[in-house]
Formats: sequence, C-alpha cells, structure tokens
Amino acid sequence: TYLFLVVILLLMPLNVVCEAGKWRLLLRDVESMSIWGAQRQVYYGYVGAFVTPYHAGDYPARAMLLKNKDNWSAAVGLGLVGTIALLVVELIFGIPSTWLFFQYNPSMPMQAFAAAFVVLVVLMSILPWVVGRITRRTWKSTQMQQLVAALDKLSYTRFMKTIAWSMLRYIIWALQFALTLHFCGVDISPIQCMIAIPLYYMVVAIFPSLPALNIAIRGSWSLIIFGVFSSNTAGIALAVLLIWMINTVLPMLVGSILYRNGKTK
Repeated sequence: TYLFLVVILLLMPLNVVCEAGKWRLLLRDVESMSIWGAQRQVYYGYVGAFVTPYHAGDYPARAMLLKNKDNWSAAVGLGLVGTIALLVVELIFGIPSTWLFFQYNPSMPMQAFAAAFVVLVVLMSILPWVVGRITRRTWKSTQMQQLVAALDKLSYTRFMKTIAWSMLRYIIWALQFALTLHFCGVDISPIQCMIAIPLYYMVVAIFPSLPALNIAIRGSWSLIIFGVFSSNTAGIALAVLLIWMINTVLPMLVGSILYRNGKTK
C-alpha cells in the first residue's frame, strides 16, 4: 500500500518539471534558462503563491529570480498565458465530466455549476478584447512595452505547445489524485475517477480561494463531488489534504530552501 504513497511523492517533482518546461517555453524570447533554472523559479513561485491571495504571487516570485529584473512584467504576463493554457485543458476534460456527472446523479442541483460556466464564458469572451487593447495601445512605461513585445512574439504554435505541457501536468495531477484516493481507502472505480477528478479540478479552478481557506474549500468540493461515488467522507477529506500537502506545501518548502541556499552562495 505504501508503494502508492512513494509513487505519489515521486510524481510531485515530475509535475514541477512539466511546469518548468512550460515556463521555459513561454519565456524563450525574454530570457534563456536551463531546465534546472526554470525548476528553481517554479519552486520559488510556490512560496509566492502560498502567501498571497488567490495565488497571485506565483509569477512575480518566479520573475524575481530572473537574471534581468527588467523582464519582470513580461515574465508575469507570459505566466498568465500559461494559466490560461491550463484553464483550457481543465475545461477540455472538465466539461464532458460535468455532463457525465449529472447523468450519473440527476438529483444533484446544477444551478451553481451553470452559473460558474456563465461567468467563465463571459471572462473568456472578453479576454481577446483585453489582450487586443493592451497590444494596440502605445505605452510609455518600458515594462509595459516589454510585455506587449513578448505577447506579440507569442505564436499560435508556441501556445499549442504550452497547452501540451499543461495537459501533461494535468494528467500527472489526475494520476496522483486517483492513487491518493486509493491509498486513503476510498473505494471508487477508474470510470468514476475519470468522471469526478476532472470535474473537481475544474471547479477548484473556477472558484479560487485565499491560501488560508484553500484546503477547506477544496475539501468541501471534494465531499460534494466524490461523495456521490463513495460514502467514505473521512478518506476523501484525507486524500484532499494529502494531495494538497504534497503538491502545494512540499514544493513551497523546497522553494524556500533553494532560495535561501541561492542567496548564501
């Protein structure tokens, strides 16, 4: 049984490698870096995300470790492109899972999910307009000029590669979650995992929360979604707590150590 826990732990650094590959790809025209350098920045991003509302400090913390600090705004802007790519992946898997979930359990009220979709569609609809306004405007700020230049160089091919990195990371997340549920004694079939896990990740992405409330919010959604397939509420809650500690707290601690060691050299 503990072999599952070992595999779950080993998948964490692989998850970071995928994010580092995406980060390195997005910043290719801003600053070249090794895959290890990108991983170091990603790990430190966990520190910034953990101590700021809605994980807003992730990309600014990463950009602090760039060699050229003048590229800070461009790096943060391109990081947000990576977030959009991940959101696209979450929708690709989450929307079919939502339909299957309500087919499986028609008594579940759908109003909250429907409202979330409406908000998401509106936000995604105005995004091209916002990007267009940013790129067409003449900015006096040097940092904004660098951001616009970086966005202009972002090709469709590179964005699709960014989605591919996001999809690989998402698959690792899903596998980790499935193994964690099994490790915590939650009796749920592979088909049910394929329905519930994508829906859970999509809902968590749509309803972000403060770091202090993150685990409580995630636990609430997990009981609503996974509770349809299993009555082991204690196991579900434990699985969410464990995966949060492995994928959020552990890399945050690693990032703190790497940053401290880097400053002492």
